[in-house]
Amino acid sequence: MKKWIKDLISSSDDASHKRFISVASFIVLILMVILNSFGLVITPELIYVFGALCGGNSIMSVIEKFSK
Repeated sequence: MKKWIKDLISSSDDASHKRFISVASFIVLILMVILNSFGLVITPELIYVFGALCGGNSIMSVIEKFSK
């Protein structure tokens, strides 16, 4: 599991900060949606911010990978 997470975040030998931010924001986004479903009021703007972070960084990583 640890190797899989390291392979997910890193590209060959160096770690990609965009992938790390994307994975971390996705985890926070999932936690906010779960807490929201249990009745904790989370503003939609906060969910949109973390969704944009997750999606935007994922798209930038894909563009970076195909540009090489």
